[in-house]
Amino acid sequence: MAEKPPPVRRGINEPPTSSVIQGPRMGFIEDIEANLQMIDAKFKHPDFKKVELEVGRYTQTRVVMAYIEGVADPDVTKKIEEKIKQINIDGIVDSNYIAQFLQDEKVKFFRQVGSDEKPDIIAAKILEGRVAIFVNGTPQVLTVPYILFEDVQHSDDYYSLSANISLRRFLRIVGCVIAILGPGLFIAVQLYHYNIMPINMLMAIAGTSHNSPFSPMLEVIFVLILFEVLYEASLHAPRHIGAVTGLLGALVLGEVAIRSGLLSPPAVLVGAMSVIFMYVIPDLASQISILRFTFAIVGGILGLFGIVIAGLVLVIYLASLDSYGAPYLAPYAPYIKSDTKDGIFKSSVREMKTRPKSIPNVNKTRLQDEKD
Repeated sequence: MAEKPPPVRRGINEPPTSSVIQGPRMGFIEDIEANLQMIDAKFKHPDFKKVELEVGRYTQTRVVMAYIEGVADPDVTKKIEEKIKQINIDGIVDSNYIAQFLQDEKVKFFRQVGSDEKPDIIAAKILEGRVAIFVNGTPQVLTVPYILFEDVQHSDDYYSLSANISLRRFLRIVGCVIAILGPGLFIAVQLYHYNIMPINMLMAIAGTSHNSPFSPMLEVIFVLILFEVLYEASLHAPRHIGAVTGLLGALVLGEVAIRSGLLSPPAVLVGAMSVIFMYVIPDLASQISILRFTFAIVGGILGLFGIVIAGLVLVIYLASLDSYGAPYLAPYAPYIKSDTKDGIFKSSVREMKTRPKSIPNVNKTRLQDEKD
């Protein structure tokens, strides 16, 4: 009987979604055995545990839970293992299938399970007390518990100067806020609160918008939809024409629409800024895309008052969520002072002596004093 040929593997390269200037450039691939070898190379202690599972009646997909015994909360590891064992489905072809079963059914819009393609990031999350979940056939490794602020942190944040990283994280948050609120604020100010704008800005906007046949709300929403369509076209078009399609579409359509008077330059500028700023935090791009449409409609109907109310509702909703005992808006809601050392303003590794209190774990000590 002829031997089966070895499985075809993709080369181990830097993940396209997590490029770095400094730090490791190795990324996970679709083969779970190779991925486990990469994570095993980082952990030599016997307390590093791996739990083997099979999920899917027909695919019998190999799933591996990895964590540090004595650091990860045993209640969390047990709960995750039970949830995975209860999955009764024909097949698992990607880690996102597992993520949906680990997600709270009541939470539809925001995810409660983290993911990454880099071994160094997954190792760092395991060291904080999280559980990593490897699924055969996908380079995306899941991590639980998850907090929203993880998406503000980038893979090379821990290999650069803290002051530089603090500035970058601050700019990411500012960009995210502008992407969500920018279109709505522009509409609200134009329709209801134009008296708060400086006279020069008011005259400039009025001078370029008076020929537009659309109301400010319809104009901005049309621009946002146009950019979304261009994004979809460039994403799904063949690679050699995708970039050209997006670039030509944005330039030609935008220029022609402005020259013909269908759209005003300020509306196109606001829409373009919102699209660009949306990708400063790429893992939240899909949520930001929906939220900016929501705030644009609210701003067009209720003005600044509606935007403030909608913002409060969003913050209250996020604050009510948690992921396996980890508050979703930690370390700022609730405020956990020690965890803010790896928050917007990042401290050096030598100052972060304890593991995050926002993540359930049973061993808080991460770094002992040199004198000890």
